[in-house]
Amino acid sequence: MTAGDDGARDGPGNRDTDGSREPARRPPLSRRRVIGLFIAAAAALVAAVLALVRRLAVPRDRAAPTASTGGAGGLVLLDVAGTDGELLDLDGVLEVQTNGVGEDARDDALLDAETLELIELAPLQRHGEASAAVQLPTGRTACLNLSWPTSHGYSALLVDLPGPGRYALAELAAEGLHEAQAGAPVLADDGDQTAALEALRTRTAQALAACAAATTPAERATLAEAALEAATTAQLALDQAAARLGPADAMLGVTFTAAPPKGRAAQVIAPLDEAGRPVLVRIVVEDTDDADEMNGWRRCVTELHEAGARVMVQVCDSQALADLDEESWDRRLRALLHAFPEADAWEVGNELAGEWTGPGAVARTLAAARALAADPATAAATRVLTLYYQLGQGAAAESVISWAATNLGEELLDLVDVVGLSVYPQWHPLGSGARRVLDALGRVAGDKRTALTELGYGAEDLDDGPWWFGSPDDVEAGRAAVARHLTAAALGQPRAWAAPLWWYYLQDEGVITPDTQDQPGPSGPEDGEDGSGAVAQDLVEAARIEGSD
Repeated sequence: MTAGDDGARDGPGNRDTDGSREPARRPPLSRRRVIGLFIAAAAALVAAVLALVRRLAVPRDRAAPTASTGGAGGLVLLDVAGTDGELLDLDGVLEVQTNGVGEDARDDALLDAETLELIELAPLQRHGEASAAVQLPTGRTACLNLSWPTSHGYSALLVDLPGPGRYALAELAAEGLHEAQAGAPVLADDGDQTAALEALRTRTAQALAACAAATTPAERATLAEAALEAATTAQLALDQAAARLGPADAMLGVTFTAAPPKGRAAQVIAPLDEAGRPVLVRIVVEDTDDADEMNGWRRCVTELHEAGARVMVQVCDSQALADLDEESWDRRLRALLHAFPEADAWEVGNELAGEWTGPGAVARTLAAARALAADPATAAATRVLTLYYQLGQGAAAESVISWAATNLGEELLDLVDVVGLSVYPQWHPLGSGARRVLDALGRVAGDKRTALTELGYGAEDLDDGPWWFGSPDDVEAGRAAVARHLTAAALGQPRAWAAPLWWYYLQDEGVITPDTQDQPGPSGPEDGEDGSGAVAQDLVEAARIEGSD
């Protein structure tokens, strides 16, 4: 992503003079009117049958699903209660799903329950007896994903569909979270934390039991909202407690979109040392032909290394990739390899699966990985590729797990050491779905390490995203909630490498300000001090290793 006036990112061919990122950087929401069905290239084998019939399912118009119905097709009816306790119709469901934006922002998607690969976009349909209906596919178990709110904000609600029948949507989602939490690892030495999580899970179980005692679909759907609230609270607490379960060498990472003035790089990252983890800084070079910029970055890398941090060089931001012709691309790659032979890591591909990267994105990523592996000066450096996270907000071919299955060839995966995600929750919610999505990323990565290699929330250029997390109207609270939750969740993965490479770090820490445009001022914020820790402290709290100061 190209650094703008405030470290913001903008769409290819749509760069404003203020450096802000326009909606054109990802598929416009209105494209949902014309997106057709996407069928995965290879059908999955018939999934394993359900271990138990869902005992808490709503009263059904059809027979309760049995082991034989898994993957056999059929119609699923879903009930959603409004604030008045009455069942919503499909328009009402879409109103909630899109946070009032409507049809253009709908992001419901039918996914393979095992892989999260896309089966169909916009599967929700009208049905006279229920709020919505979904036609199950034949030959595979399915999961419905859609953006959905609780008091914590919008999450990717991943709802496993057990078979034909009538259900409360929130109850199915709550039950799935609750079942998964039962097998989640916890810190055995932290009795208070374990007790708190068990208390939250008890609340969920009680709420699910209340659903089972309901006598009407509307009553059950209403009670299901409490079950989903409890299950989501438990899941987020579990995610945020997970950081210490991951590898001890997993790094706390941030992004520099401009080189701080001489002597300032170490000061900018100093607050991150409190986490007790290695610190990783990704540098985003805009113009390799600009001698002053390159000199600034070389000085920055030296200072970061002297401060004990590790440095990752981004080969090319996703926003700029399609704008470069072959000659410019080759010149850029050569210049970076020559300038930063001491880099600890290289991001060979940024936001792959993003439509704006152009048709040559994979080929160029592969070329960069080959060049780094072949150069004796860089062969030992860690090679990283980043996928752009979205499951149903863009075109079918760009749904991230499906894109990866189709486009990440054996050679490219062999040449990289880390597979990461770029996540912008205002455009693509994650929330309570984070664990499951990160697990899917782990399957894509195979034996490679995983990372959250880009994250941002609350910047002005993200305001067009209809979804919120943490707070619907307090940007600072939302930023803190996103930073803490997803940093901890990503670092808690079994093969975690780094998180979250926060894109707006310099901006949020006050090093880049509107007055200083795209370069940090000589003394940072107006008060002359380093950034106040608008995001640094949240990252530290999420990533802190036990015993760190």
